[in-house]
Order: sequence, then C-alpha cells, then structure tokens
Amino acid sequence: MDIEQALEIVDAALKPDSLNKLDIILFRQAWDGKSYEEIAASSGYDVGHVKNVGAQLWKKLSCALGQRVTKTNFCCVLYRYAEIPNLQQQASAKRNIKNLFLKPNSVPQQDWGESIDVSYFYGRTTELAKLEQWIKKENCRLIALLGMGGIGKTVLSVKLAQQLQGEFEYVIWRSLRHAPPVEEKLGKILQFLFDNQPIVRNINEGISELVNFLQEHRCLLILDNIESIFQRGELAGKYGQAFQGYGELFKRMGEGLSKSCLVLTSREKPKEVAVLEGEALPVRCLQLSGLQLAEIPHLFNFKGNFSASASDWEIIEKYCAGNPLILKMLATQIQELFDGNVSYFISLWQQGEIRFENIYELLEEQVSRCSELEKEVLYWLAVNRRSVTLLELRNKILSWETRQKLPVVLMSLERRSLILKTSFGFTLIPVLMDYITNLIIQAITQEIKHNNKRLIYLIQLLQPQASREIQAEQINLILEPIVENLRKEFSSYKELKALLENILSEMRSQVSKLLGYGEINISYLKKVAVITNPKIQLVAHNHYPEPIADEIVCYPVSSTIGSGINYF
Repeated sequence: MDIEQALEIVDAALKPDSLNKLDIILFRQAWDGKSYEEIAASSGYDVGHVKNVGAQLWKKLSCALGQRVTKTNFCCVLYRYAEIPNLQQQASAKRNIKNLFLKPNSVPQQDWGESIDVSYFYGRTTELAKLEQWIKKENCRLIALLGMGGIGKTVLSVKLAQQLQGEFEYVIWRSLRHAPPVEEKLGKILQFLFDNQPIVRNINEGISELVNFLQEHRCLLILDNIESIFQRGELAGKYGQAFQGYGELFKRMGEGLSKSCLVLTSREKPKEVAVLEGEALPVRCLQLSGLQLAEIPHLFNFKGNFSASASDWEIIEKYCAGNPLILKMLATQIQELFDGNVSYFISLWQQGEIRFENIYELLEEQVSRCSELEKEVLYWLAVNRRSVTLLELRNKILSWETRQKLPVVLMSLERRSLILKTSFGFTLIPVLMDYITNLIIQAITQEIKHNNKRLIYLIQLLQPQASREIQAEQINLILEPIVENLRKEFSSYKELKALLENILSEMRSQVSKLLGYGEINISYLKKVAVITNPKIQLVAHNHYPEPIADEIVCYPVSSTIGSGINYF
C-alpha cells in the first residue's frame, strides 16, 4: 500500500467528513515517519498546533475505523483494515468493532497479573481515602506508594485497584519483582490493551504507544516492586542497565496531561517522582507508616487467639514500628512456640533468648541493596541508639568520602525508607536497629578472629560523650556480645585477653592517626573481657555502670577529620 491508497481508505472511512489541508500534510509526513517537530518546521505551523491537529485526526480515525489509532500505529491499522475484502464488509466490521470498543458503561477490562489475595485486608482506611481523593477528585496521574519491605504497599495497591475499578475503562496490575526488561513488560501491557496485536517495534515507540493510550483512555495502571529495577550497591533510584526505559515512562506520565493514573509501589523513591512530586501537583508520594496500635490485635487475631496486656501490644508496636509483615511473622512465632502468650514471648525476647532469623532475612533483602557509604551511615545510626543530627554524624565519621557525601547518603536512605527523620535528627526503627547491631557484632567478631580489620576502624563502639543510658546500651548490646562471641573461640579469658593485647600492641606500633577508632575499640573490648562479672544491668534496676570509657585512654582520631585524605 502506498500513501495515495492509504488516503483513499481514510477518505472513504471518514465520509461525509473529509481531511483539510493540514490534516493531509500531517498524514503524508507522519506516513514517512516524521516527528511533530519536523512536520511543524516544514509546514510553517506551531508545533503545539500540529500536535493538537494530530490528536484530533487520530481520534476521528479511531471512531471511523472502530479501533484505536495513533501516530505510531496508524500504518498498521490501515494495512489490517485494507485486508478486509470490500467496503461493505469494512463498514460492517467497523460498526461491530466500534460497538465493542465504545460501548458506554461497559465493565472495565481488567488484567490482574500476579496480584495477591486481599480478602483479609484490615486497616488503612485513611490511606485508601487519601488515594481515592487524589485519583478521583484531584486527577493525579502519577502516584508512588513508598515504604520499607513488609509495610503493606502491595496489599494496599491491590485493594485500591479493586475499590476504584468502576472509575476506569482499563485496570492493569503488574509486578516487577523479577525485574523483567522494559521491552517484555511493555509488550505484554500493550498486547492486553490492543487485543494481543503485536505492534511494538522498539522501546521508544512502545512507550509512546502506551503513553498515548493512557492519555486517550481512562486507565489505572499499577506497577508493583519498582525497587527491583534499581541497581544494587548504588545510591537509591539508579536504574539497572536494562531498565532505563522505565524511567522514561515514569517521566512522561508525570509530565504530560493524562486521563489515566500510574501507581508505583517501591521501597525506593524513583528520581523522576522526586523531581515532579508536590502537594498541589498531579504527581504525589504516599509514605506508608505502620499500622496503628489499635489495629495490631486485630491483625494477630487472623492467626489465632492471643493473650496480651495493653503494655505488651505497645512494646510489640514500638519494636516493629507497626510493620504488617513483621507483625505477622511475630504472630506466627508466638502462636506456634508460646500458644499465643505474648507476655511470655516478650519476657524471653527482652532477656536475649530469642532471635528473629526470619525477620532478619526480610531486612537483609533491603539492606543488601545499599551502597557501602549507606551501610557505613546505618552502622553509625545503630551505634548511636538515638536520633542524631547531620552535623553530629559528620563530626563522628572519619571516612572522607562519606563525610563529603553525607547529605546525599542520608537522602538516599530516606528514599529507601530505611531511616526515620525526627525533630531531633535521624534514627532507625527498633527492629532495624536490632538487625544492624547484629551485623556489627558479627562483622567485628570475624575481623578480630581473622585479623582482617575494616569496620572496627570506621565506627566507635562506645562513645564517651554519650549519656550513661546510651553507654550502658552500647556495652550490653554491642561490646559484650562481641566479647561473648570471641570467648567461644578460646579456652579461657586469659587467651582472649592475650589476643586483644597483641592486637593493641600491633596497633600502637603504627601511626595512630591512620587507625581511626580501631585502638579505642580494642581497648573497650579488652576492658569488658577482664571484668569479673561482665553482665551489666540496665534500666530494670535503675543503675548504670561507671562508664568504661572513663578508664580508657582515648587516643585522638580527630587529626584525620577535614584533612581531605580518605584513609579507608
């Protein structure tokens, strides 16, 4: 088929309407693959006017031919239309297809992909109401549901789609958990929208085709687990090599007018969303917090019967920060091991008799994605035990690169939903602090055991300037577990003491300013190791020990700060 034959088909399909001069110019040059900008430049019209004329032309052809027509697919549509034997059959086919596609008040076409069962959904009424307001009344076109793993983003997105499905012509829910290439995911979505017709020739064309469809039809498209397409070991929101096209899709949906709404769920905020979002703009973010205290017993009751006091539920809520998945894991453990007795579980947990291996696996999945700079800051936040300001952190960190990039690193950790920003500074939720503390204990134990030291130089395990309460926590929760781990490797305290003295002697034989916090930390560990009764009581007895730090010579490390040299 050539351009003249194509124009004949269009003229016959549009009768009694006909193409005007600009319609014909636009049609001819679009047939040759010219962009709107090129068409405007060659015809002398404003590019905005050409785009408007184009939009009207494709809309008229869509109605006339009974299927959606755009600048990128009109050639294919006309080729398929021309294959119908005669004009009478074409007209009949046109009417039938038109009735199928344009039937008013029809049930929305839906594709739920690998969406999960939300029959036992509970809570989140405030969040659902806010999202409904944003989508139905404020016409938001790009929304990101953000939060750490297990907070309930996926469940909320499915419930939202179910609740709003009557507002849309199309509802599509897709997961990116296994990081599918953009061509694969885009192709499947377009096949659903275009009744399995293969029309994508390249990524850019496919993105344009999808964006145009979302502009012309009211669709709800949800993409779950967006963090899977981001690069591991980098700051938050950097796309992997094969996933740049997703960023282009998010950018175009955020910038262009649309009847539709694209909802993303992610543990990391996409950079396109960060740039375009605003309280009064059509691009929004909803940072999911944990469940309310009153909702937690109801969540547990889905698992069985539990006995607990009001204070028990408060302890559980505080530790888990209301994270639904972590709460479900705890409920399972309490039900299976303690017959639902929450108080008994808490008493053993507070004595250090229980570990949360399954919860640690959930947190490891998220922390392992962090860059080395982010991990270093997480270690410092865990050691500090309380909120700390950016300036306070900067004064403690010795690594020059981390100090210089600290604002960006903190912003990245916030975008990963891994840190909390309070009026006093930055901190970790208790369960994450517990996990990071365990990482520190295991890492430093191995460094001392195998004489391969790094982390012990970077962070200060006991801080002389901290309050007695915080120092007591640092001793009980960090120093003592390290010493206990090391004791298992030796037959007596004497051998352990000799090892630490040898390490200390080795460190002192070197230039101390290159050692960071290493010598100080070994001194702290040695002091803990020689205490006859190292088990120090904490708040339960309202007694805090005289700080070990007061009895240790603290060798200066500030000589490296601000030197511009990265020793680590």
